[in-house]
Amino acid sequence: MKKLTATIKIEHAKKEKLDKFLASLLLRQGVKITLQEVVGLIVDYALENEEDIIKRLKELPPIEEDPAWKALENPVHWGIKDSSKRIDEFLYGR
Repeated sequence: MKKLTATIKIEHAKKEKLDKFLASLLLRQGVKITLQEVVGLIVDYALENEEDIIKRLKELPPIEEDPAWKALENPVHWGIKDSSKRIDEFLYGR
């Protein structure tokens, strides 16, 4: 069976917490596990405990409050009717 992989981005602070967790597993329990394995187990746990995860997700601030979402809702106008025709000009001077 071929494994599909994906790249994900996580906050630096959360990555540090995961690294400390992995280190403590090794030091305290003698369990050596990779970051990929621990993230896989966390995903499995989340899916097995879907109701708890949904409850926590509902406690998060709505996406509409995210600055990136707000930027998408109110794009900056460049004064060009169709910027797709002029992107190379702006980026590469052509």
